Amino acid sequence: MRRTWGGMSLIVAAALAGCSAPRDDTHANASASETKDDVSAGGAGVTREVVPAATPSASPVAQIQAPAIQTQPGPKGNNVALNRVAVTGDILTVSMTFSGGTCCAHMRIEDVSVIDDTTSQRIGVLKDNAGKYMAAPLESNGTSVSPESWRTPSVVWFKFPAPPATSKTVSIALPGVAPFDAVPVTR
Repeated sequence: MRRTWGGMSLIVAAALAGCSAPRDDTHANASASETKDDVSAGGAGVTREVVPAATPSASPVAQIQAPAIQTQPGPKGNNVALNRVAVTGDILTVSMTFSGGTCCAHMRIEDVSVIDDTTSQRIGVLKDNAGKYMAAPLESNGTSVSPESWRTPSVVWFKFPAPPATSKTVSIALPGVAPFDAVPVTR
């Protein structure tokens, strides 16, 4: 009888080694060599190696931004991609990516505007309570924006008073950049 139980113990131990045990978080960050467990049964040992789950990395597809709403040429070989035109509350936010240029440049914020396509009204960039333009990246003078580097993609954004809800599209004017016309407004 003793032999049968000993043999059964080895079979049970081998079967258990192949099953998933509840995962212990202390093993999650350990290397594979540190996670070997010995399961003994009747003097014979079965070794089970617990390999930590691979940490998922962002796939190249996930890192790609949504396609631009429109893209226009800018000064000195630059490209300007319009990424977002959306109203939140009473504020319209315009976000764009500048890239591909040969030189640094700046834009005076007073020359940046949104045109309400329904009323043909020109809308300037908002200022906060301290009188600073609501835009980024602001230059030290506070009256111009300058992408961090025209050679690598750089995001620039502006905030405007929102056009009326009846205005479904706007046009965006930036100095030295072809106009973005009839851009749908997300609400």
